[in-house]
Amino acid sequence: MVQVPSKFDHLKKIYVDTTHIVTELDHPKVYYTIKPEVGYVICGYSNICFVLKDDADLDTERLYVFNEKENQKLMEKVDG
Repeated sequence: MVQVPSKFDHLKKIYVDTTHIVTELDHPKVYYTIKPEVGYVICGYSNICFVLKDDADLDTERLYVFNEKENQKLMEKVDG
């Protein structure tokens, strides 16, 4: 299991199954690659911590796309 340093406990954490992250909230689209030996990366704009799941596929080129506004819209459709 990835150990994120306690100094980042206050950050929102998103657990992902790939090392390739794309995020855009109220900022430009940014791309990150999580180094498997580190196990997490923090978005410099939103301060969201993306953490590798234990069963993450380290060999895939697949992207995890995080857009909180779009995710919220999808959740509202499911709940509504």
